[in-house]
Amino acid sequence: MGATLRIIGRLGLDGVTHRAVAAEAGVSLGAVTHHFGTRDALVEAALQFALAREVGRLRALALSLQDKAFEVEAWIDALVDFYVRELSTEAETHIACYEAFLAAARQQRYRPVVAEWFDTWRQSAELALKAAKSPNPRRHAELFVSALIGLLFRQLATPKAGFRREAKAELLELVGGLIALK
Repeated sequence: MGATLRIIGRLGLDGVTHRAVAAEAGVSLGAVTHHFGTRDALVEAALQFALAREVGRLRALALSLQDKAFEVEAWIDALVDFYVRELSTEAETHIACYEAFLAAARQQRYRPVVAEWFDTWRQSAELALKAAKSPNPRRHAELFVSALIGLLFRQLATPKAGFRREAKAELLELVGGLIALK
């Protein structure tokens, strides 16, 4: 699955072939075709794998923050630090996630996977914003997630050395403004 995601990240969904995945993963072509009879099955399995991985990581992050007295700044620091590490080590996988978003815009079959992704992001942010005393945590979580996705996409597309600092400042400003809307 990791090999498929790396290919998606480098070449897009159209770059996924059984042969390309086998070469990337260092396995036989027969092994890939045996497990995934069609290219669509291979792509869908990779996207589901990425979803499960991202969902698990987001939930683990949310749980780790629940154990501590909640502070908006600590939450944003942890979230941005997590994604800084991710983008430096797993950029192709995150690019593959954005490819999945575009695929969902074009094809119905990818929409449930992407909807679950967004829902998990929103739930995690909603928990944090409730703790921060947001007057409308669900709606504010949707705005926060949209901003976070945009910041990550911008960093993938046009990397900046000051991303950590800028992202933290922008997200803190957003959350501060949302909480002040009481």
